[in-house]
Amino acid sequence: MEGIVRGRCPLCGGKIVVSDLYQTSRDFEVRKGGKVSRRYTVTDCGSMEVSVAGCADRCGAYWDADSFYIGADGKFYERRRLRLPLLLC
Repeated sequence: MEGIVRGRCPLCGGKIVVSDLYQTSRDFEVRKGGKVSRRYTVTDCGSMEVSVAGCADRCGAYWDADSFYIGADGKFYERRRLRLPLLLC
């Protein structure tokens, strides 16, 4: 497998959180008078089949879907350098 195994954030040593993104919708009913109800039901529309990762300590480190993968061994592999936050002075 290519890549660097990461167990912690390389910037601050915090935990890395991997998020699998799913798509949901809020479905509102239209009442008889034409007004949209405030109540809604949440419908699961399925997986978006994409994952992102970031530092749980919010230091700004993150990995997009092309920057990492989870190997067959269940470990987090960084494919290329992580993206650093843009600092504006």
